[in-house]
Amino acid sequence: MPYARFMIDRPVMPKRIPLNQLRIGMYVTGIDGSWFRTPFLKHRFLVRTVEQIERLHRFNIHAVDIDPSKGLDVTPFPIAEETLHTIGLHTSTQAAPTHDASRSLHTLSQELTIAQEMRDKLVRSVKTVFDEIGKTGAARPGPINEVVQEIIIVSRTLSTHATFMAMSHRRHLDVSFNNHSLAVCTLAMIMGQALGYNPMQLNEMATGALLHDIGLLQLPRHLFHTATPLSGEDLAAFHHHPRLGAIAIEAQGHFPLTVRQVAAEHHVTLDGQGYPAETSAGSIVEASRIVMIVDRYDELLTGFGGLRPLPSHVAIQQLYQEGTFGRLDLGLASLFIKLIGIYPVYSFVELNTKERGMITTINPATLHQPIVALTYDETGGPYRHPLTVDLSVQDHPPLRSIKCVIPSESWGASRAA
Repeated sequence: MPYARFMIDRPVMPKRIPLNQLRIGMYVTGIDGSWFRTPFLKHRFLVRTVEQIERLHRFNIHAVDIDPSKGLDVTPFPIAEETLHTIGLHTSTQAAPTHDASRSLHTLSQELTIAQEMRDKLVRSVKTVFDEIGKTGAARPGPINEVVQEIIIVSRTLSTHATFMAMSHRRHLDVSFNNHSLAVCTLAMIMGQALGYNPMQLNEMATGALLHDIGLLQLPRHLFHTATPLSGEDLAAFHHHPRLGAIAIEAQGHFPLTVRQVAAEHHVTLDGQGYPAETSAGSIVEASRIVMIVDRYDELLTGFGGLRPLPSHVAIQQLYQEGTFGRLDLGLASLFIKLIGIYPVYSFVELNTKERGMITTINPATLHQPIVALTYDETGGPYRHPLTVDLSVQDHPPLRSIKCVIPSESWGASRAA
């Protein structure tokens, strides 16, 4: 008996683990970094959401200390990866969050409101910069760097999902040059942070992403403000914009090489079918490959450049297919999909049961089966309290699945039904 009591009372020593082993339910007691360089005010906390882990990744944390007596320990067996039926994408071995990990609709609404307010401020800053470039023909590094720093701060302050939705929500209704440039820059930042880029790398890639289409400002505006695909001379002129942008950036003489490379290479696809033709696909730097992916996603989502706008999950499918065909970097395209999900948080969806609700949490191991807060039943009547359902954990029929994403412009009508 005394021995048993000793075993119970003996303090458990913290265990250091790589960040890729951190799971929901573990209790963190230390981080390999100073508190002011991380997104957390204290380094002792229970991991409740995937977002907490994502934020540690974004701040380049490599290892943490955990206390197994206050939370989960490292599992001795690897978590099996599942093949996603929607796009066949293998995901990381991060454990799926439980129902407790899903956040309230009120909290999500507050986060999205803040993100949209910050986006509106960034749009104004970006417009000021590009208005000056349009008038003077010169891209001054000073004002551009100030805007890039604003974008970096916002992308580090907000959650990945709030940032993504603020940049993509109702984007097909506003396909302006300024909004496209801001969206591509911010999505590239999300990718760079997930890859552990250092501040200099992030700054250079963000600058290149913001200026990636600067060559378009030297072309007639109808070439990139059109609802129909370009052809003939117009298409040839449009294909010239990466070269024009690179020349304009090089002429300034104060931008890093990466910035010019991104402008020159963001349409040079890996299968050799892109443009300009004189640039070899084998020489494309990673920053250009990242910008190529997020630029393509925003084009598919919004119709920028004359494409037909697609719903987010269809654009994701198209992006992944282009990766498997060798047009885009498949590894980077897969990372992008893992970060935002097939059905992004804040998406309003209808299930096969005719129930409707909002995606509140992404399940990293089963991207096609997120957690949904159902607000309307199969008859269209509102639930008295939102019904939280984890589509990856269902014990009895009928098994729920996502039937479709309800377009954002129909949200109000859906909620009023």
